This record gives sequence, C-alpha cells and structure tokens, in this order.
Amino acid sequence: MKHKESLEKILEREWGWHKSRLGFAACLMLSLVQQKTVNMVSLSLGFGSTAQPSSTYRRIQRFFQGFYFSHTQVSLLILKLLPEPPYTLCLDRTNWQFGKFKINILMLSIAHQGLAFPICWQLLAKKGNSNTKERKQLLTTFLELVPLQHIDMLVADREFVGKDWFAYLNAIKMPFVIRIRQNALADGWLSIVTFFQSLPQGESKLLQHRYCIFGTQLSICGMRLKNDYLILVTNRNAKQALASYKRRWEIEMLFAAMKTTGFDLESTHLTCAKRIDKLLAFVCLAITWAHSVGEWLHRTNKKPLALKAHGRRAKTFFRHGLDYLRALLCNPLAPSSKLLECVNLLSCT
Repeated sequence: MKHKESLEKILEREWGWHKSRLGFAACLMLSLVQQKTVNMVSLSLGFGSTAQPSSTYRRIQRFFQGFYFSHTQVSLLILKLLPEPPYTLCLDRTNWQFGKFKINILMLSIAHQGLAFPICWQLLAKKGNSNTKERKQLLTTFLELVPLQHIDMLVADREFVGKDWFAYLNAIKMPFVIRIRQNALADGWLSIVTFFQSLPQGESKLLQHRYCIFGTQLSICGMRLKNDYLILVTNRNAKQALASYKRRWEIEMLFAAMKTTGFDLESTHLTCAKRIDKLLAFVCLAITWAHSVGEWLHRTNKKPLALKAHGRRAKTFFRHGLDYLRALLCNPLAPSSKLLECVNLLSCT
C-alpha cells in the first residue's frame, strides 16, 4: 500500500505503539479512506496485502477484539490539526439501531471551517437523551485536553438543558449558548415564547433583562422561524448568541461525514461498545484528515474550490479532501509524491 510506511512513522511518533500495531493502523486508515466504508469485508480488500482477504478480515476482527487503546491518543492528534484557539465547542448526540442493539454517541467537538473536529465522545449504554452526569463526565475529559481559557463558547441544541446542567456550566465558568424549547418558563411562570410572538418571520429580538431559566440567570434572544421559534439562552452577552449558535450546524456536518456522506458508520455490525469506540476513533481521524487535505488544497491553490452563484463553495472541504485522497489511493498511476504530501499533513509540521 502506497506510503503506508510514511503514515506508520507519523503514528509511531504520536502513539508509540508496537510496530506491528502501527503497521495495521496505517493500513486501516488508508483502507478506510479508499473504501469509504467501515464494512470489514470491504476494508480487508483495501489493505493491499498478499494475504488472502479472509486472513486480513480475521486480522481486523482480532484488532478490534483484543487490542485496547485510549481514544485520547487520537484526540490529541486531531487537536494538532486545528489552528490556535479560541474554540467554539459543539455538543450533540447521534444514534441508530442495528437489530436490537442501540448505538448512542454523545459527542463534543470543535467547530472549524464548516465541520466540527471530533475530540471527545462517549457511547451511552441506553436509548435516548444524555443526563447531566454523562455530560459532565464528557466535558471533564475534554477539559483535561483543552484548558477552559481556550474556549470561546459551547453551543448545543434543545436536548442539553436542565437546572443541574446550567448550574454546573455556570459554576465552572463555561460560556455557553443553548437553544431552549418555546414552552420553557422565564422566572418560573412566564412562557418564554410570549416575548417573541409579535416578531415577523425571520426577525430576531434581544431581551434587555436577564431572566431565571432552569434556575440560572441568563440573557435571552430569539428569532421567529417559518413554523417555529429559535430561542437561545446564554451566560454571556446575547448580542453574539445567534452568530455563535449558527456554528452548531458544523457538528451535524460531522455526523453526516461519519454516516451518509462519508464512512457509512451505520453499516457496522459491531455490537460491543468498546469495539465500536475503537472503530469510531479511526473514523474520526479519517474525517479530520480528509477535511485538512481539502482545506490545504484550497488554501494553497493546488485545487481551489469553485464558488457557486449563491456564494457557497461547490463542495465541503471534507468532501474535497476525501475525493482527492481516494483518487490517489485508487489510481495506481497517480504520482506518489502527491499522496505523500497528504500523509505529511498529519505530521503537523
């Protein structure tokens, strides 16, 4: 497989694993990008090994069954691909079901150029929303990697509310912008939607006074949508709340890259949380690598992205980078030097 050794050296410097494990990890990363799926049969075909595909398939199974590593090692490498802080954090959850087995991932990521870089995640052993204990545990893990002073804002959707949760964020001085439901109460009795019912569609309003929301004094702003209201609360100045909250969409782009537009994570047949966690770590690294390649291609004018008439780029950086990497890996006539340039982006030098 082209440039497996180069990727292996980078991973060795970052992770310090045994050589045989590093060689496998490099092959898995390259196969994941080339095959664009987590399906193990397809991955075994992308290893470029002289061994029979059935042997490679069994090797992949053994790796996920028996080898333990902390996804913090992957998180630290992903952090090196990001620019200098401050960071906007996106908190959200994605879930699906394989047969009777429920896969429920709580994810904390850093918004960057249209896609949130995954940093910390937790597989919830249940169906449905996370609770305050689970969120606190995830955020504590994140803050061991990124100091609080490097965080500009935490943004989250309507699921991530509650008296204990807001009190905790305030206690640790975490700046946040969180969407709340329109039936939430201000000061314990006033329906919050009444402040915004007179707004024309598409217009926003910033309330002049703070109100007690879920036991915490917060600033409020809102916008009337076509069939709903976007109501945000923040423990900081609400003037920037709408602009900050818009970046929450970047974690939705991350989930799309994990699934439909990227690596088809929902096709995994793994039903052990520890094994899924390992697989997710490699998917997260592949996503951030592809995005970094796309951003690099555009920034250096090697393959700049065209703008459409509405002013948006024709592709996301992630899609641009993934397509470029796959073209290099799938084409035996592609210049070897171009793939080496992409691999070296992971060296963060």
